[in-house]
Amino acid sequence: MDKRKRRYVWVLGMAGLGRNVGWGMNKVFTAALLGTLTSSTGLIGAVLGVEGLFGLILNPLSGYLSDRYTTRMGRRRPYLFIAFPGAAIMLMLMYLTHSLGIAIFAVVLFYFFQQLSPTPYQAMMPDSVDEHSYGEASGILNLLWSGGNLISFLIVPLVYTLVNHIAGFVLGAVILLAGGLWTAFAAKEKKESAEEAGRRERPDYSPLISGALLKYYIAQGLWWLGFEAIASFFTPYMIHVLHGSVLDSALGMSIFTIAGIGVSLWFGKLYQRYDPRLLLSSTLLLFAIASINGLWLHTVFGAFILLFVAGIAWGGIQVTSYPLAADMLRQSLLRRGQSALQAQREGVALHGALYGGANLVQSVGLMVAAPVAGLVIHAAHGQYQTMFIVSCASLIAALGLVLWFGRVEVATPAPIRATS
Repeated sequence: MDKRKRRYVWVLGMAGLGRNVGWGMNKVFTAALLGTLTSSTGLIGAVLGVEGLFGLILNPLSGYLSDRYTTRMGRRRPYLFIAFPGAAIMLMLMYLTHSLGIAIFAVVLFYFFQQLSPTPYQAMMPDSVDEHSYGEASGILNLLWSGGNLISFLIVPLVYTLVNHIAGFVLGAVILLAGGLWTAFAAKEKKESAEEAGRRERPDYSPLISGALLKYYIAQGLWWLGFEAIASFFTPYMIHVLHGSVLDSALGMSIFTIAGIGVSLWFGKLYQRYDPRLLLSSTLLLFAIASINGLWLHTVFGAFILLFVAGIAWGGIQVTSYPLAADMLRQSLLRRGQSALQAQREGVALHGALYGGANLVQSVGLMVAAPVAGLVIHAAHGQYQTMFIVSCASLIAALGLVLWFGRVEVATPAPIRATS
């Protein structure tokens, strides 16, 4: 990838950084803020569940619409212009209000705006980056996305605690807004002809439900279930089993995130050199091994070590799986007898639906993880360690599906022909 295109990928990544700041702040603050306005845990749980509901609806819908319709600003960017300002405003309103009704209204709309943009945004990378550079681009993007998580898990809480509460929320809202608008203004989409503008013809969606991609969707839902089964109960596990503190939990998640940041660019390069199916399999296996070892943890320091290992594995899973979807779609189109150019053009028309499906199953995994892990913990009489069994089983199931994919061919640069 040349320097100009690499700079473009860094610009693309700013929206993901901003959105993940909002995602992480929701994990850290929303339940606690609602808890200051109501004692009903059932109501709080119902409000928090709206995030997953919007994910199920908006991710495939926004992907489908961004595939079929275009504007003067492009197909994908309009969603960024709407979603990021809306999310930033609702994030501030969540803090400033002292009314339960307004707070619920703000949280629900925050989830709406947060779930409106990711699918069109994710489709921008394979739309605009050369196929042989998908791995490197994914490494850069995941580095920035993980950086957003780190800001929300560590920097914003520190400002919130050490400076004042509103400073923490202002910082988070500004980064969320600035990151999204940076990408929206600076990441220009490819211009289309007048014939391509307006409503598009309905594309053939059958390649998206081919055998390999169907396995990919199910596997992604399973590995997100494996991640969230731990994330949902990690703080009570840290407190009640390891006798640590909330701060220890925050430090642990920060270590997990830093490990993922550290390996992002490396895994992006590995993606171009090795079979991505085997690369994804190895990282799923590493995460499963780290997860099951949580059953025998007794110290906070031991948890930090396992979180570092799991963070490396999770970084590899995220970097590898993102471009893998686009490469699997391209391979499916090529197997139907299309030329490389035809496959590239049709792939661009399907990238929104492709990532809409991926985000839909991710939302399903996130929605069922906490209830499933909670039931297992309850059946084990409150033994939080059993969440690691749920996680490991999900990751092993995902690993089996990935090994069942078959070999995935990664695009390579066309050879440079000598000229006389």
